[in-house]
Formats: sequence, structure tokens, C-alpha cells
Amino acid sequence: MLDVFSSTAMLIVNLPGLVGLGFIIGILSGWFGVGGGFLMTPMLNVVFGIPYDIAVGSGLCQMVGTTAAASLKHRSYGHIDYRLALFTLIGSVGGVELGARLLVKLKKLGSITIYNHSLSKMYLWITAIYIVLLLLVGVFMFLESRKAKKSSNSEVVKMSIARKIQKMHLAPTVSLPISGIESISIWSLILLGFMVGTASGLLGVGGGFIMTPCLIYLFGIPTSIAIGTGLFQIIFTSGYGAFTHFFKGNVDFLLAASILAGSLAGSQIGAILCRRIKSCSTRYYFSFVVFAAIVVIILKFLHNLGYLG
Repeated sequence: MLDVFSSTAMLIVNLPGLVGLGFIIGILSGWFGVGGGFLMTPMLNVVFGIPYDIAVGSGLCQMVGTTAAASLKHRSYGHIDYRLALFTLIGSVGGVELGARLLVKLKKLGSITIYNHSLSKMYLWITAIYIVLLLLVGVFMFLESRKAKKSSNSEVVKMSIARKIQKMHLAPTVSLPISGIESISIWSLILLGFMVGTASGLLGVGGGFIMTPCLIYLFGIPTSIAIGTGLFQIIFTSGYGAFTHFFKGNVDFLLAASILAGSLAGSQIGAILCRRIKSCSTRYYFSFVVFAAIVVIILKFLHNLGYLG
């Protein structure tokens, strides 16, 4: 067994396990248009025992390389709307900083005793936020994709809420021809970026598991474009997140490099799957990945309370 010592987390971790985790995350990144942090952060904590703050910072660091590799593949397929990515990025920078500062405050809250087991309040808050967000995304995508699979149209039928958002002519507005949108308010894109950026800084995610569904269901963006654009945007969101977490002492470059070694190969495979599998099926499979993450997080919580040995 090849083990390495993480000086930042102050524990020994399994190197092949980290590379294997990176490979799986890379596939998910290229396929579903996510940075993979929504799975990586809890997995680093659940499987390897990495504290949440270190898992967040290190996960964001490796995410830069993974999403960059996946974005290059999607770029060759014409799946990136750069104009859309630009305006969401404007809002995400401030959101990332806010999320990172919230994490620092949570870290200072100390611990609480539940059933004779001491748990950090940071862990409880992050776990609760993860479960709520993942449950909302997973249930919605599962129900919608099942309905879409039964219809003749493989793409999402633009919902009434998407049409309403596109008709909001709060100046200034912008056209997004690659995404098939004639006019949309810039402020709605900036607000979405801010929300995703906050989740990135707080939870250690690129924000793709929020960004991609929002682009599809709230803005009516085609699935393939939402995935490619989301990945491109995550490069910058995770990059800024890694930068600010580095100065807060939350980045372990050995962990990041080990995971990145596997994720670079996996991201290429994922991008190919995205191109070959129907959009509604992609959303359907993605919902099960989200549900699996929820189960693992809950099992870890029960284990920490002493219910699972």
C-alpha cells in the first residue's frame, strides 16, 4: 500500500485511493459539467478523514486542472458559450470570497456534543447544507429527466419560468446566440454567478451541480451548452476559490496533485460520454450520482454519532 503524509491535514492517506477518486471525479466532471467538488469534498472527509476545510481548499485546487482539461474537449465540440460564462463570472468572484469567509467563521464556532459524541459545528452546518442542496437538485432532475425520456424531444422543453426570466428586460440586456437566447438581462446572469460562487467558496465545489441545472431549467439553455459553459466557468471560480483558501491555510498541494493525476484522464472519458449519450439520459444518470452522494454523507454522519460502529 502506498501511503503519503499530508502535512496540512496532519494524517496519512492512501495514494492509489486518491488517484482513483480523482479518476471517478474526472469522469463525472467531463460528463455532467460539474467540477466534482460536490462529491469530492464529502468523499475526502468520509473516506480519507480529511477535515472539511482542508478538503474544500485542496479540492478547489485540483479542480482547476480537471475542468480545464474537460473544457478543452467540450470546446472542440462547440459546447461553450463564452458570453454567457463571462457574465456569470462577474458575479461569482464576489460570491466565492463571501463563501470562503463564511467557512472561516464556521471553523471558529467550535464543537457540540450529540449523544456523547463531539462534532464540530462546521461539520454539522456543511453537512446540512450539502444534503439540502443535493436533495433539491437530485429530485428535480430525476423527475424532469424521466418525463423528458418519455417524450419525443430529447432536449429540455423550456419551462414557463425560463421564458419569464428571458422576458425580463431589466437593462442592460445581452443576446446569447450560441445558447439560442435572443435577449436576457445581464443582472440575472450576474445573480446566478454570485449564488454559484458563494457555494463554491463555502462548500469547496466548482458550483457545477448548481450552475448546470440552473442554466438548463431557469434559463432554458440546451444541456450540452450548459455543461460545456459550466465547466469553463468553473475553471475561474475554482481558481479564485483555491487562491483565497491558500492564504487561509486550507490547501494541501500533495492531496491536490494526487487527485489531479487521476482526474485528468477521467475528464476526457467523461466529455466523450457527454457527446454520445442523449441529454435527457445524462440528466437522469446525474440525479443518481447526486442521490449516491447524499447516502454517503448520511452514513458518515451516523458513523460519527456511533450508530454504525
